[in-house]
Amino acid sequence: MLRELLIGSAIAGVMAFGMPTAARAQESAGQHMKKAGKQAKKAGKATGQAAKEAGKATGAAAKKTGQVASDAAKETGTGTKKATKKVVRKMTPNTTSATCNDGTVQTGKTKTTACVNHGGVKG
Repeated sequence: MLRELLIGSAIAGVMAFGMPTAARAQESAGQHMKKAGKQAKKAGKATGQAAKEAGKATGAAAKKTGQVASDAAKETGTGTKKATKKVVRKMTPNTTSATCNDGTVQTGKTKTTACVNHGGVKG
């Protein structure tokens, strides 16, 4: 009789609460796997977006660097041109030659000053 009571109680408990099965455990694991997959997909999208933004920042930095290099080259060219003009002025004498009324050829800063003691400039 005790045996029948225990079996009956077990059957009543199973009917009331249901029998735990491996199928329920698999179902729960499957749900967790789906959830993990969705989270991984979100993380992948976020990583892709971060990489895209990093690429934009790198491109902008490269553009700025190129602009700075271009400006530096222009400045160097301008400086070189100015220095060359200065050297040419220093190397070239500030004198001119003129034929004077007395027939001599003289040099001076101007033609008039070159021929000042020679009767003036011919012509």
